Amino acid sequence: MYDIKKCSQVSDSIIYKAFTDGFADYMIHVEMDEDFFINRFFGQEGNDRELSFIAFKEDKPVGITLGGIKYGENFKTLRCGGMSIIPSERGTGLANELMGYYESEARKIGCKQLFLEVINGNDRAINFYKKIGYEKVYDLTYRKLELTGDNPIKNITMNDIEVEEMTYEDISSLREIDFSHLPWQADFPYFKNLSCRYYGIEDKNKIVAGIVASDNRLIYLWVHPNYRNKGYAKVLLNKVIDDLKPDELNVMYSNNSQAHTFANYLKMKMKEFGQYEMYKLLL
Repeated sequence: MYDIKKCSQVSDSIIYKAFTDGFADYMIHVEMDEDFFINRFFGQEGNDRELSFIAFKEDKPVGITLGGIKYGENFKTLRCGGMSIIPSERGTGLANELMGYYESEARKIGCKQLFLEVINGNDRAINFYKKIGYEKVYDLTYRKLELTGDNPIKNITMNDIEVEEMTYEDISSLREIDFSHLPWQADFPYFKNLSCRYYGIEDKNKIVAGIVASDNRLIYLWVHPNYRNKGYAKVLLNKVIDDLKPDELNVMYSNNSQAHTFANYLKMKMKEFGQYEMYKLLL
């Protein structure tokens, strides 16, 4: 009934059409031009045309699933970077067929698990993923720190602590000691090619705390356990606010009590939506 091909076999314009047609009635309005879509979804989002599949019915693109390799939790993982089916083809088994190709490819290239994010409240999608073997593992929380008024931590100073501007390579060394789970869009392969600022604090010539931020987003903040509750996170965040002067800082984190209580301390506002991270182990 459907002709399914790898996205590497079709033009970018057809990939774009399949994706946007499927998201035309999505619960969150999606609007982007073709160049933006291709650059983002096959750039920073990490999808690969060889690991993405598109379905045709009578030569018309009717569904697509995007995929890319994600390394985390010491597992080679195939991440679903988006799936969309046009409304008239939902409930026909097309989603099952596309995800079957996707899983088969994952096994072929030696992946140990599958991974995706889904917006909470999208019950139809969540129930579908559960039906084909995915489990909800992490909750993703979205918040923002409004900075149109006073900097809430402007009075935090530590004369004996020096914050230094650093490089991606400097901050990425923290992953040798930071084993916390990071959401995909806050992980190092994701933000490596973004326009970010990197700051860190050293002690005895070793980086013990670091922060990564863009113009309006706090992407990564980590302090070595031996240095926590001493103001390091506040000093780093204050540096970002002073240098970038954002109107707001958006942040996303997954099931992390310390991130959550720190956001509460800063009186960060909750956003209206969140996501779940779902996994399927390939046995």
